[in-house]
Amino acid sequence: MHRTPFITAAVLLLAGCATDSRRTALDFAGELPPRWTTHSDGTGHAPAYWWHTFRDDRLSEAIGHALAANPDVWSAAARLEAAWEQAKIAGADQWPQIGLSGGLSERQTNLAKFGVKIPNMPDSFLSQSHELMLGAQWEIDLWGRIRAGKRLARANALGRAAEFAGARHSLAGQVAKAWMLAIESKQQARLAKFAVSTHETTVAQVQARFEQGILSAMELRLAKANLAGSEAQAADLESVAGQSIRSLEVLLGQFPANKLVVPEALPLLPAAIPAGVPAQILSRRPDLVAAEQRLFATGATLSRAKASLYPQISLTASGGTSTSDLSGLLSGDSVVWNVAANLTQPVFQAGRLRANVRLQQANLKAAEESFRSTMLQAMGEVENALDAAEQLAAIDTALGTAYEQSQAAAQTAQERYDLGLGNLIELLETRRRAITAEGRWWSARRRQLENRVNLHLALGGGFETLKKDGTARQ
Repeated sequence: MHRTPFITAAVLLLAGCATDSRRTALDFAGELPPRWTTHSDGTGHAPAYWWHTFRDDRLSEAIGHALAANPDVWSAAARLEAAWEQAKIAGADQWPQIGLSGGLSERQTNLAKFGVKIPNMPDSFLSQSHELMLGAQWEIDLWGRIRAGKRLARANALGRAAEFAGARHSLAGQVAKAWMLAIESKQQARLAKFAVSTHETTVAQVQARFEQGILSAMELRLAKANLAGSEAQAADLESVAGQSIRSLEVLLGQFPANKLVVPEALPLLPAAIPAGVPAQILSRRPDLVAAEQRLFATGATLSRAKASLYPQISLTASGGTSTSDLSGLLSGDSVVWNVAANLTQPVFQAGRLRANVRLQQANLKAAEESFRSTMLQAMGEVENALDAAEQLAAIDTALGTAYEQSQAAAQTAQERYDLGLGNLIELLETRRRAITAEGRWWSARRRQLENRVNLHLALGGGFETLKKDGTARQ
């Protein structure tokens, strides 16, 4: 007999069922350019705990507190734990299931009920049965259905681990940006209060000169109008500052009571960080690692769907003792055993099983395109952050110059007004410009720091230093 073709066909069939048709993240690396379009000056390795680069101990402490207390992180941790337990459950299906059972039964039979009468025998009698059995059941995973389920559960767990790490990094970024926004809001509120104080002084001066007949009623009304406008803006910015503090407190897992005190000054912008090459992002960003694991999970689901087309073979065995006398339960004369093999082959499912295979093939294609979409979005975030770093640096320099010059102009206008050489409108305008310039400078500094946080997150934030459970390596 020519068995070789049949053996070859069986091997190919088993191989096709045991492996997943899947692509890894590296398969998409060829679609990426060799370098970023925006130059990065950083050298070395991006730090895992990037928030320490801002050299603000209170910020680092706040992020550490948020990572330990934020309910969203705890929720992600619970989902991760559940995913790993599910993976253990799926892995257990590969092994025989063994159980021990015991039983005691007692039965009374009434012969008179059936019209039977035996001389010298009672009309009814009792019978007892005692059993102690050890049973085992095992499905032979010939087509890889159970192994595919195990790979599916493991991919889901690893995806959850990446999502957990991503949640931690995202939270760290949110806290850092909220921290800097709270500091800027505090400074903007301070500037608004300073403007109110300045306008109050101006109104007092104009009022005195009006009463002396030096200035007109129009100039007095203009000074009072500017004071009222600055008071409204101060109240508005004070509300914004309170909201920013409350948002930060929520991120820290605290009640939003507007009690948290932040520093007066923003941290200094750290030195440039290395961006590496685009292909490195595929293994450094948690969202891309999670997307890759979803791709693996979809491939495993497809393999399981294919395996469902073939027979399921299982073995069952049991052995133990069975006797009517409890004292003989452990006797060798009472041993009984049973061995059986079962085969279940789908015959007619109205096309459901093959439709499920086509469904999972479509899902696999969708997962590949979803990974590609996530990858392109990640690349865009890095490019935007690198480009914004250059633009924001130029903006910071320009606004710093504008701030210095407007302060000098306001000082000159005040001196001219005190000497009677300048008018009120000139003084008010130069003051407004000086306060506006300082406010824009604070905003530009905060945006620079916020963009640096965005760059850390876009590059993966040291995710590659985390273990599979999403926690940091020591």
